[in-house]
Amino acid sequence: MQYPTFFALLLSLGLTCGCGKKPAPPPPDAEKGADKDKGKVTPPPVDEATAWRTKQLAALKVKEDATRRVAIDELSWLVTEDAETGPALVEMLKDKGTNGPGRTLANQINSTREAAATALLKAGPKGETLLKEKGLAVLREGLNDASPAVREHSAYTIGQIGAMAKSLSPDIQKLCTDKDANVYGVAFDTLRVTGIADPVAFVKLLKHDNEDIVRLAAELIALIPDMPQGAIGTLAEALTHANTNVQTAAANGLAAAGPKAAPALPQLIDAINKYYPKEYDPRAPRVEGIENALWLALARIGADAVAPTAKLLEHTNTTVKSEAARTLGAIGAPAKSAKDALKKALTDRTINVSGEAAVTLCKLGEAQEDAVNLIKQALGVTNDSVAAFAIEAIMRMGDAGKPLIPLALEKMADANPYTRFAAVALVGKLPPAEAAKHAVEVGKRTTDAEPDIRRLAARVLEQLGLLASPAADSLKQALAAEKELDIRDQFVEVLIAMGPSAKPALPALLPLVAEKGLIASLRTKAIAAVVVADAGSPEVAAAVVKAASDDDKAVRAAAASAMGLLVPLPPDALNALVKMAKSDSENVARVAAYRALTAAGPRAKPARGEIEAMSTGPQPALAFWGKVALAAVDGDVQKASPLIRAGLTDRNAAVRASATEALLVIGPTTADLPVLLKLLKESGSTARIAAATAVGRLGAVAKDAVPQLTRMLDDSESSVRLPATEALGRIGSEARPAVAKLKELARSDQLVKATAQRALDKIGTK
Repeated sequence: MQYPTFFALLLSLGLTCGCGKKPAPPPPDAEKGADKDKGKVTPPPVDEATAWRTKQLAALKVKEDATRRVAIDELSWLVTEDAETGPALVEMLKDKGTNGPGRTLANQINSTREAAATALLKAGPKGETLLKEKGLAVLREGLNDASPAVREHSAYTIGQIGAMAKSLSPDIQKLCTDKDANVYGVAFDTLRVTGIADPVAFVKLLKHDNEDIVRLAAELIALIPDMPQGAIGTLAEALTHANTNVQTAAANGLAAAGPKAAPALPQLIDAINKYYPKEYDPRAPRVEGIENALWLALARIGADAVAPTAKLLEHTNTTVKSEAARTLGAIGAPAKSAKDALKKALTDRTINVSGEAAVTLCKLGEAQEDAVNLIKQALGVTNDSVAAFAIEAIMRMGDAGKPLIPLALEKMADANPYTRFAAVALVGKLPPAEAAKHAVEVGKRTTDAEPDIRRLAARVLEQLGLLASPAADSLKQALAAEKELDIRDQFVEVLIAMGPSAKPALPALLPLVAEKGLIASLRTKAIAAVVVADAGSPEVAAAVVKAASDDDKAVRAAAASAMGLLVPLPPDALNALVKMAKSDSENVARVAAYRALTAAGPRAKPARGEIEAMSTGPQPALAFWGKVALAAVDGDVQKASPLIRAGLTDRNAAVRASATEALLVIGPTTADLPVLLKLLKESGSTARIAAATAVGRLGAVAKDAVPQLTRMLDDSESSVRLPATEALGRIGSEARPAVAKLKELARSDQLVKATAQRALDKIGTK
């Protein structure tokens, strides 16, 4: 017997089944507790609702993850239907059962209290209210438990709850000095979600005796948006720490304080003098993080920092001089008082110094003619990276640098690779309509001898999208010749972004569709690219129909999606879709076929009878898709909107997954964001993938999804990491908390690195 059906039946009959009512009193014999035959107490009868609730609550204590997740799902519904389930879950937040010390793993339920909290969260407003009003107090008690494992798992559970648990931040912060490493480790992680309650006290952790605690504290300093005055002294002192990570954290903290950090100027200048050697040495080790942080702190302090920064223009190390000039430019108008020192720096023999002085003088409106002439002369230097520096400087010079842009763009085919790289990068900084005029030249760089220039050219062209069409012929040649996997991936992404303008590249794309030894992720992108390039091509139709019988399920699914976009939809393609929807051995391919029939809409009309039959099939998730497809075939998929949005909160997990994917067809709105945030935490990857894609489409408004999307970057499946990465890029600058993890993926994850780099570009990370 499946309880949900029975429970619904009881409700329809109006029987008492735990919905806020007490069960009927026991019969007299049971009340007396007498059993004349056996001499034992006879328990009162237990109704089906109570038995089912008890069974699911017990399952939360089982350490097997799948069992817990099924129970969480069922209990999340019972919270809204059964008045006793919510309080029972709050009570279970006290349960001390865990998977053990150190067993707080991402995408896994690690304790009974985490399971109970997750069920309440999934229950919606009613469960959230219970958590706020009663649950958080219970979890606070867990933070003070004598058992380290209980403290650890309580803190971890609070982190999973998210911003709602912000009121517990002071209690979490106290655990940052816990004696148990597992406890304080989780506490620091949880503060990333709840925020730091007392910045002054937190900054003092940089002086802790435990170096591990110091390290963890240093990692979080940058998350404090407004550093209070009371923390300045400690941060200034931390600039002298032996560990460069701590120094970096201190400088970032001072930058967050802004003008309030002026009392720390002597220590900042001293730190710069100690960090940089007296003379520039290219062999000397450099730490980008601390360099950026030290100069950023000076820039944020502002007017008070002008004089000591200008003094650094007299330093003997050229890097210090160039960074000082650049920092004065970042300070802005107050730096006009340093104009004489900057004019003197124009005569420096090192382009990094004189060039930065030129840029800053242009920003300040001082000595612009001399500054422009200096940069113009640098453009003509053929050795080293002088011309490259000049090209990069032009856009930072503002209006004064605009006359130099044509001269810089002439360098795109320069013999010096640094110069070529800078010229291609310059195109990416131009307004789209202006940049499009140079698409042909950028396209030629897709066959450059330098891999980094080919990568950059692809990124610039993808940024141009449809405007990059003049580069299609160059991309055809480049794609056929490219050996680097990630660059080939980027080229295909460019062609997808170009849309029908990519048609000239079809001869290079079509072989990728059929290349069996090629990585599946690239083949699926190639399939998407060919149909975007020419949806009416018989060759494209034949290629995707053939791919529909491939051994790889991802390729079959991609082929199905492509067939749904063919115009016209050939009979053999429609037949292949119907066959796949009915009988493919892999559910991912079957669902893709349903999605494709939906995308085809009226073009799939000849198969309407079969689709209607599928809409009443025995599998709820597939039948759901059949109903959506039927609305599309009949001419208006938006008529399925009520069905789709109701499906997002369906009791059946498979239906929820299908509804989340279907939401992408009708288009998510900001009103869908609350339920999408919950779907990001589903156990099944299908719902999480679709939810990530949906929140990405919402852009910056979906910033509350950033913590969970960042967790998804650690998922074992690349099919989950990819959409999470793309979503973070679409969210843009609000996704900055994910930058460190995205950089890690860009360095080490072969399958995601190109997507991670695109995301970093969109977020605005240098």
